[in-house]
Amino acid sequence: MAETTIIHRLQISGPAGTSVYEIPMGTAVIGRRDADLVLDDPLVSRRHAQIESSDAGCTITDTKSSNGTKVNGIRLKEFDPHPLNPGDVIEIGAYTLTYEMEEVAAAAEAVAPPPVPEPAAEPEPLPTLPEPPVSEPAVVSEPPPKPARKSRAETKINGGPPQDQPPIPPSLPPMPEPEGEPAYTPPPGLSLTESRYLQYLPGIYHTSFMKRFLALFESIYAPIEWTVDNFDVFLHPATAPADFLPWLANWFDLTFDQSWDEARRRVILMEAHQIYARRGTRWALSRVLEIYTGLTPEIDDTGENLEPFTFTVTLPARESEVNATLITRLINAHKPAHTSYVLRFK
Repeated sequence: MAETTIIHRLQISGPAGTSVYEIPMGTAVIGRRDADLVLDDPLVSRRHAQIESSDAGCTITDTKSSNGTKVNGIRLKEFDPHPLNPGDVIEIGAYTLTYEMEEVAAAAEAVAPPPVPEPAAEPEPLPTLPEPPVSEPAVVSEPPPKPARKSRAETKINGGPPQDQPPIPPSLPPMPEPEGEPAYTPPPGLSLTESRYLQYLPGIYHTSFMKRFLALFESIYAPIEWTVDNFDVFLHPATAPADFLPWLANWFDLTFDQSWDEARRRVILMEAHQIYARRGTRWALSRVLEIYTGLTPEIDDTGENLEPFTFTVTLPARESEVNATLITRLINAHKPAHTSYVLRFK
């Protein structure tokens, strides 16, 4: 009698190429790692979606993913099962999954009874071997007796150790036991039991040991690849890591003061091309003081009572509320070299 078996599968197309995934009966989790179907892409959440499969059909549910799941261009609601029809296109991150369903008819084969083993023939008796001739016992000469060992009292000379024994070395202190090292944690997005490098090897190497073995190398080389592919992020003051900001400041021959916080350092770097293009002007000096104090200063270089090449800088704050030493250093660094100034506080 012919039986019908339903097979559910996904045709996968993504950055790593194309592949086919046969959906098992029950629940299958789709995610970036620790999932039944692993999709290696930063836009895929750790547990992105799940598929419920049965003989009646398949449904897909978005499990509150960060970037959402689309079916035929429509984004699914969170935790709302959506039925799948053959030909539906699922979009998850940079991957496209096409759902297919196939009915396979399998004929039941008659099971033949196992053959009855024939009785084994009795083994033939082994031939009797002739007894070896009896030979006379060989005479073994006894070794000469060893000389009697002298006692420690007889061999002790001038209070030293016995001459027939080496001196006993002093006892060494016990070796300290190694302290327990913390468990290794892979970088975000990587796993200790899965590796995308396995797809470049023949199927004979797709073993659990090879996955763990390649995961060690991927945890070293993958962060290097990410840094090279996204190096443009390091070149913008708004997205560069905090430890990378001093290197960007070297482009403008700028040295950060230890009292400057990270927000002020990023602002001065983003506006450095404008400030340094107008360096020595009233606007550039006012903007630098405004960034580091949060106050807009008043700069007067045209007053009638001012001496030649002299200007005044007035800050709307008390001297005890700001760092007067830092402000003086900033004014000296950004004013014209041939001028002098008077710093005032309100």
